[in-house]
Amino acid sequence: MRVVLSILLISSTIFAYGVTTTYLGSGYSRISFNDGMICLVRLQPASVLVLTESGKIVSEISIGLSYPVSAVHKAGVVFVSDYYKASVMVYTIFGRLLKRITVGPYPTTIKIVGTKVYVSCSGDSSVYRIDSLSQEVEAKFSFKSASLYFEVFGDQLLYLYYFDTDKTYERTGQSSKTVRINNLKNPVKYVEKDGRGYLLGYTDGIMVCLKDDREIWRVNLSDFARDMVLTEKYIVVTSLLDSVATFVSYDGSVVKKVQLPNVTHRVLCVDKKLVFLNHSPGEVYIVDQVSDSVQTVEVGSYAVEMVQTSEYQIAVLCSDSGELYWIDLRGTSP
Repeated sequence: MRVVLSILLISSTIFAYGVTTTYLGSGYSRISFNDGMICLVRLQPASVLVLTESGKIVSEISIGLSYPVSAVHKAGVVFVSDYYKASVMVYTIFGRLLKRITVGPYPTTIKIVGTKVYVSCSGDSSVYRIDSLSQEVEAKFSFKSASLYFEVFGDQLLYLYYFDTDKTYERTGQSSKTVRINNLKNPVKYVEKDGRGYLLGYTDGIMVCLKDDREIWRVNLSDFARDMVLTEKYIVVTSLLDSVATFVSYDGSVVKKVQLPNVTHRVLCVDKKLVFLNHSPGEVYIVDQVSDSVQTVEVGSYAVEMVQTSEYQIAVLCSDSGELYWIDLRGTSP
């Protein structure tokens, strides 16, 4: 494998940001960061790259993989969902296969919460819970239809019915509860804060605030709302239709819209800055929450995902150009 590092300085009229680029080869389309390690996944040829948060490649995992979809690190171990093997493959960070854990058909999304590993399986519309220490299946949660989207809150699992029209989400744990929110299509993200839940519908851009699974208010935003982040004062929402960032107060009022150079599909709040990701042409937009100033950092082609790797740093995965960009958001005055 050929790895090339380059260091750039991205300047604006306000700040300059340090950018480090790692060339990895094209095709890596998913990224995760957990417990100090980054995992990158390429479907074909099957590969999982394991890197430190500083960008040093630890290993490339390929032995035993047929079609990896998601990978997450925990305490020196990497858990990989293998779509065609109906399994979670377990490796050391150096690439040695430890175990094959059989789950449902077509496993996709993997999440780690505490010492538990959760994997959704589209073939039987289920989520399996695995203990990361014993590497054994602890529980299986079954649902009415397949989805890639779920969240875990304590001992409760909240499953978003992305494709259904007669149900919106289901809570399961000691008991199960199915919730339907009227006229909300394709729920894509659910976040909780201060005893309330915030649910985002992708297709129509509807965001709903809930208390005890009952709707308190809703707001209709730009269509194709792919992501949102909760800050101290606002809920900030992206759109793949309109090149704006919409700021919604916690009482449901649209406070402002900040114009961005292009549409975005991801947003993070890092060091009080809002960071938006555009997949094509491949740009990162850094927005000051007070002045609403927007600064652009150009990255590689088809920027698919980004993760926060430290208090001030993000990593951006660019699939087509085969690059990983590391952006330090502290900035210095030019």
